Amino acid sequence: MSMPPEILSLPPLPAFGGFREAAQACLSMLRERTGVGAWYFTRVDGEDWLLLAASDDCYGLRSGDALGWADSICSRMVRGGPCVVADVSAHPPYAAAPIVSRGIAAYLGVPVQLDHDAIGTLCGIDPQPASVDVEHWLPMVQLCAQMLATLWRHDVDLKETRRRAERAELEAMTDAMTGTFNRRGWRELLALEEQRCRDEHTTAGVVVVDLDRLKQTNDSQGHDAGDQLIQCAARELSRTVRASDVVARLGGDEFVVLILDVGPTELARHAARIEQALRTAGVAATLGYSWRGPDRDLGEAYREADLLMLDAKRARQRDAR
Repeated sequence: MSMPPEILSLPPLPAFGGFREAAQACLSMLRERTGVGAWYFTRVDGEDWLLLAASDDCYGLRSGDALGWADSICSRMVRGGPCVVADVSAHPPYAAAPIVSRGIAAYLGVPVQLDHDAIGTLCGIDPQPASVDVEHWLPMVQLCAQMLATLWRHDVDLKETRRRAERAELEAMTDAMTGTFNRRGWRELLALEEQRCRDEHTTAGVVVVDLDRLKQTNDSQGHDAGDQLIQCAARELSRTVRASDVVARLGGDEFVVLILDVGPTELARHAARIEQALRTAGVAATLGYSWRGPDRDLGEAYREADLLMLDAKRARQRDAR
């Protein structure tokens, strides 16, 4: 039996602009179909649980938010817990998760392998217990999780390709002594990454590093020794951070590091590794760090990190008196 032409003829659907747009459409569809009121596509970063995409009218959580992974129901699910719990209060291991205090009554989630190193979840939660037949949506949720993970991996690869191209164009904006980016290069890259954070709801952090004894080294051992200290600091910073991160020397004894795609807890770990690497290399330095979240841009994070570094330096000087 043939269908009427007006039914067969449908307008072409526009392609999604990227992962974020596709993820929002997918999560909104899951909300409508399942009746579960809030959906998230997430990535685990150490102790941080980062919301890569969110469709939520229940709890006020947004794309780019960071929560504690150990506090989540998902952390229990990936360790072998059930993917569907229609009434969380009836399942003690999930009911004990700290995040349940936000008013979570129903849960549906699946684990996602994002790449060789990163895992995540696709999950839905609701303030009301779900109907017992919500489990029949699980195969569709699993398929959506696979598709979003594939799109996310391609998006990460594309961003990395674009970053390499951007940094190749900025090669002239490097510090001659250290080979790291100079102040102008830092400003350009900070603006590029801030725009990317805004467009894609990604996260980042800034670590400010100030060398403690450069002036004394210059005065007591000469400027060649001071230059060697600066170069040693640059090498250790570049060696310690990931290839995707940014190291810049802003002049004199001040360096700054941009840590990309990181949560607040893991940013603190990165800063601790940087401090330890410098100390092991014999470079005394004072650090300050700040996370760029949904309510703070990278410029604000840099300024706060700089102030925290100055506060730490002043406190150290007071203690030395």
